[in-house]
Amino acid sequence: MQIYSVRIKPVFFIFLLIILATGQACTSKRLAKQASNLEDAGLYEMAAEHYLKSFRSNQRNIEAATGLRRTAQRTLESRAIMVNQAWLEGDDRETVYRYLEVLDYHQKIGSAGIQLSIPGQARTNYQEAKPRFLDNTFEEARLLLEEESFNRAESLFLEINRIDPDYQDLSRYMRVSRSEPLYRTGTDQLNSGFYRRAYQTFTTLLNNHGAYKDARELREDALKKGRLTVAIADFENRTRQRNIHELIKSRITAELSSGSNPFIQVVDDRNINAFLKEQQMAARLGSEMKVGHLMAAKALLTGELTSFEIREGRLQQTEKRAYLKEEIEIVDGVTREKTTRTVYHKVTYVEYSRENSASGSFRYQLSSTETGAILASGVIELSPSDKVNYAVFDGEPDKLVPGHWEERNRDSPKDNIRDEARHIRPLQNLLSARQEIRPAGSLRNELAEGIASAVSQAVNDHNPEQ
Repeated sequence: MQIYSVRIKPVFFIFLLIILATGQACTSKRLAKQASNLEDAGLYEMAAEHYLKSFRSNQRNIEAATGLRRTAQRTLESRAIMVNQAWLEGDDRETVYRYLEVLDYHQKIGSAGIQLSIPGQARTNYQEAKPRFLDNTFEEARLLLEEESFNRAESLFLEINRIDPDYQDLSRYMRVSRSEPLYRTGTDQLNSGFYRRAYQTFTTLLNNHGAYKDARELREDALKKGRLTVAIADFENRTRQRNIHELIKSRITAELSSGSNPFIQVVDDRNINAFLKEQQMAARLGSEMKVGHLMAAKALLTGELTSFEIREGRLQQTEKRAYLKEEIEIVDGVTREKTTRTVYHKVTYVEYSRENSASGSFRYQLSSTETGAILASGVIELSPSDKVNYAVFDGEPDKLVPGHWEERNRDSPKDNIRDEARHIRPLQNLLSARQEIRPAGSLRNELAEGIASAVSQAVNDHNPEQ
């Protein structure tokens, strides 16, 4: 393969810059011409916008600079007149907002390097109207806060904040307008027995607005009242896999104790089996005896492993026929010209396959120790597996071509060479495929962990408030 390199001379870049500069100059002139026509028509604000675009396109355009200063100043003065008009009409709010528009326009033109002059009367009127507007608006917002119209109050406080963030005790009142609705919602939820909802509401309040009244204490109260203490009984094992039920139990205990769900708490289970035996005895005698009276758990998780199988497959191998592709060079004996010829040699490769799998079924039940009601139950069925399928060729694998042949040393009409990409690609994938299979022990652990995760998720998803 030949590689060509091209050197671009500096003069080319200079030429390119000249072209770009020329294009910008033309654009600037065109915009300035449009602006001049608008100015002649008395449309000063539109003219100023075109002059601004023209000037930004080419800051050496004197016509654009002078035209922008001239038309933008007239636009600014027109807006200042509206400030004065609002002041004469006694409209403090309109006076303030009109003047803020003047300031915005002044800053916009100033960012292009053109300084405008704000009429002094407009500034004086604004400075007189602003404190009255802020005082009246603040008082209106404060009264709305007392009337518990929190959203309307907050909108007014936000309006004040945009104009003067340091106004009096604005930040404190804004915090009340935002926090009080959440505080009251959380309190109502707590009093109504919706402890998880209350916990989330108080968490939102604390995260977004910080400490407020006794929100932190109320959140802890909601957590305490809504927490489900769970005891985990010894699981029954109906399979030949010894101790696997204990592994599943330990994984469930670890996941439920991780703290991902603050409303789930695993409690000491050392006396559960004794409690269950006493409960069963009480049931046989016809008397009532609830586990909840004997231990701190509000719920009991029981389970039964009904099946758990590990299948380790045998390595299967099959000899496959194919062709080894070779490009050979042939020299003509007379003309001495060289030509290339493709030759296919009959070869064999070996394809291997193996599959390891596992399957298990686990029945669980979460029940109330106080009422005996079933809170959650189900059957978890999982079947993790791993399979390898690969090919091995004792030769140059990149030259292997799929096909079929009848006899190695003699051609046959049934011989078939599939030297096309759509046939070669699958074979190459087999030759480069993974050969190591996951051991059965790994699948065993995956199955146990999968069952434990599914049961843990079911317990975590249990929400008595839904």
